[in-house]
Amino acid sequence: MNEASRGGVAAGGSPTRPPRAPWQRRVFLGLLVAVALAAGAVALARRVPSWWAPVAREAPGALDVARALEQGIASESTRVRGPGAQAWTVRVRASDVNAWLGARLPQWLEHDRSLPWPDGVKAVQLHLDPRGLALAADWNGFVVVTRWTIDMAAAPGRPGAATLRAGGTSVGTLPVPLAGSVGGWFMPELAAPVPLETRLGDGRLIRVVGAEFLDGEAILDCETVATAP
Repeated sequence: MNEASRGGVAAGGSPTRPPRAPWQRRVFLGLLVAVALAAGAVALARRVPSWWAPVAREAPGALDVARALEQGIASESTRVRGPGAQAWTVRVRASDVNAWLGARLPQWLEHDRSLPWPDGVKAVQLHLDPRGLALAADWNGFVVVTRWTIDMAAAPGRPGAATLRAGGTSVGTLPVPLAGSVGGWFMPELAAPVPLETRLGDGRLIRVVGAEFLDGEAILDCETVATAP
């Protein structure tokens, strides 16, 4: 038996490669698929929503808009409306809220260090469209987006109050499991439905009882319940 027949040297004098075993081919293909999936996941995670444009703290006029929003909310929520449950409606624009998130929220966080705020979260933006609302944040260089809906069914033990529910989370455009994402990257309290109500200093209760979402704004139906005797 000569060298060529034993597979060591080809007829032309060059060494030959032994054929790959089936298991080697499967491992190689598996590695290629894993690399392709990982590259695709990174690309999706790095892709930001088309509407992502958070308001900078120094943006001209942002602080004035933010303060006007605060004053408007305070005036509307504390207005004396008479006995019993009084209904009222407020229109909220995403542009006003984003001015507050960009220019005023940092001042609040600097003034009161006890306010909960997740590590690594920088710019924050609210987006409103007919599907509901989305909250996006720059988290360690990635834009994390959580979409929310308002459930008109009253929360247990809170008759009449609608609830805010998380509906899905993504890093960039890459969907991630909801349970761990909301509680892990933002605030654990938001992982469960949140009743949309608050009590004023004089004992009156304000609660959201309905909502309509449009492009760039939300119309909230509220009611003020007088202090119980």
